[in-house]
Amino acid sequence: MARAGVPQVVAPLFSDQFYWASRVCALEIGASVAGPLTPESLTSALSAALAPSVAWRAKKLASQLEPDGATIAARRLVSV
Repeated sequence: MARAGVPQVVAPLFSDQFYWASRVCALEIGASVAGPLTPESLTSALSAALAPSVAWRAKKLASQLEPDGATIAARRLVSV
C-alpha cells in the first residue's frame, strides 16, 4: 500500500501485522486501530489517516520507493 501513495489504516490481528502497523504509524503514513476493532476505534484511526499532513507524507514516501523491490533484491542476492 505504501507504493500507492495514499494514507492507510491498519487493523492488526496477529503475527507481524502489529510490526507493520507500528511502521505505518512511525512513518506517519497512516494510522493503526488500537485495541479491538470498534466503530469508535475505526473512526479515530480514519480521522488520523485522513489528515492532510499524512496524505502528503504517504505521497512523498511512495515517490521514494523502488518500483520493483523484489527484482532489485534478487539481483543483489545473485551478485553477492
